[in-house]
Amino acid sequence: MILLVDDFVPSLHLHTRMLRDHGYEVQQADCAEAALKVVAKRKPKLVLLDVHLPDENGFAVCRRIREAYPDVPVVMTSATYTDEASRVSAMYAGAAEFLPEPISADALATIVKRYI
Repeated sequence: MILLVDDFVPSLHLHTRMLRDHGYEVQQADCAEAALKVVAKRKPKLVLLDVHLPDENGFAVCRRIREAYPDVPVVMTSATYTDEASRVSAMYAGAAEFLPEPISADALATIVKRYI
């Protein structure tokens, strides 16, 4: 199962559809609190995590996931934070990769295959 975390509903639905079209089971979360609950309950094989969330920034969420579940890879995404400083912050937070949005279906499938 892949956990997709994004508070922007159009991106959440688009990326979910892309992943399901490739045969992956997807669980959605629209905030940090919901994401952390899903991770604790279901321990996904991969977390796709947006940087900008309403209740906690994605960098902090990434750190929390990686501290509790070091074997769960986190790939961070953002349409807003696409600069080099954000990429570096994602790596320091423990992200396996950082993807600026928009993300093509092919790029998303390639990244997912790398970790699952």
